[in-house]
Amino acid sequence: DEDYKGSQEASKGIIGMLEVILSDFERTDKTVTQEEADAQEAFETFKSENEADTKTKEDAVVTKEGEVASIEDELVTLKDDLMTADVSLKLALGELEKLHTMCVEGEETYEERVAKRHKEIEALKEAHDILENWQA
Repeated sequence: DEDYKGSQEASKGIIGMLEVILSDFERTDKTVTQEEADAQEAFETFKSENEADTKTKEDAVVTKEGEVASIEDELVTLKDDLMTADVSLKLALGELEKLHTMCVEGEETYEERVAKRHKEIEALKEAHDILENWQA
């Protein structure tokens, strides 16, 4: 009686197939593990860049809001100044109009002034004569 050793040819085929499956599994596991590590690293890089970008933009928003508030305050001040200047301008134009009527429009010609002066001189002579002859 010989010891039964099984079908040696068939066992090499099954063990060989299992070894191929094992090597494929190990290669797939190694590839997937590496790809997962690369993806995690890419995600971490993206996440940190995105957080930094978000922080920069949030800071810019705060800065811009401060600038807007400052400009709005300045705008209110400038509008008040404009209203004050407008009121002052209207008052000045009113005064200018008064002076214009007194000085420019009311100005007499040379002949009119000479005639007025002669009238005044005649009136003064007449008054002088009256005062001189008052006692007589």
